[in-house]
Amino acid sequence: MNIARLLAVMIPTLLLSASTYAGTNDWFYRITPPNGAGAFNVGPYNSEFGCKDWLGSALFLHGPHCHDHPSDQNCVPIGNGFAYPAGFPYPVPREKQIPSGTCFESDAKGFRQGYYFFWYSDRSPFAAAVGPFDEPNCNSVLAGWTQGRAGTGCFFIGNTRE
Repeated sequence: MNIARLLAVMIPTLLLSASTYAGTNDWFYRITPPNGAGAFNVGPYNSEFGCKDWLGSALFLHGPHCHDHPSDQNCVPIGNGFAYPAGFPYPVPREKQIPSGTCFESDAKGFRQGYYFFWYSDRSPFAAAVGPFDEPNCNSVLAGWTQGRAGTGCFFIGNTRE
């Protein structure tokens, strides 16, 4: 890949994932990229419940009825969540877990509200949450993403109304 094409991909990615001030006492979870890039916080979420809901989906894939009819039967983990690139081993050994195990409260800077997907460079220790998009555009961009290794789904950051 020549340098111009690399910059054409990197600059919009960095701009799209730029942080903004979230406010006070918002909720975040932490991502530790599998490629050795620095860990980073994902949020803000307006509530602990909303943060834990998205964190759970970052960790594990579950059946299609879990969101509308949550129960032990409908929400059994069936694979890796959206934080993991395709082909990542399942079940994930604890020391290779990408998302943190819990949400935490912080008044740190956060991402703008919208849909994102994770991207892990396969050429250098760099990772990002790419976005914000509306949901259909996030799914479209993710489907056509060819740089490095992307997570397997889009996720929301912001006011979950939960």
